[in-house]
Amino acid sequence: MIELSIVPPNFKDKDPRGLAKLYPNSIRNDNQSFIGFIKKMQTFDFYNSLDMFEEYAHANGFLLFPATLMHWRRREEFGQKRRVRVGRKSFYLIREYEMTDREKKKLLDFIEDVRRIRL
Repeated sequence: MIELSIVPPNFKDKDPRGLAKLYPNSIRNDNQSFIGFIKKMQTFDFYNSLDMFEEYAHANGFLLFPATLMHWRRREEFGQKRRVRVGRKSFYLIREYEMTDREKKKLLDFIEDVRRIRL
């Protein structure tokens, strides 16, 4: 289960930083292009940060578990020490044996949904 990732597998292929180097005038001159570029940058930055936290978690034997999939009482059990915030979203560092069967199912469904994301 530690091999599973909550980060889309193709997010690094859609790195928008190269667009700013290749087409700086088209991004700056058109307000719509600029807003689209900023949104792509925010999405890329979120997944890039999430990928780094996930590598850290896997290196230390944890899984990165989204707080939205957890019951609020269960989140309180883990406390602030095992919580990671990326942007506005929270994730918890959980070992595989600490997860309930229902949480494992929710995590697998979440990962399946993430793999379908088109960036």
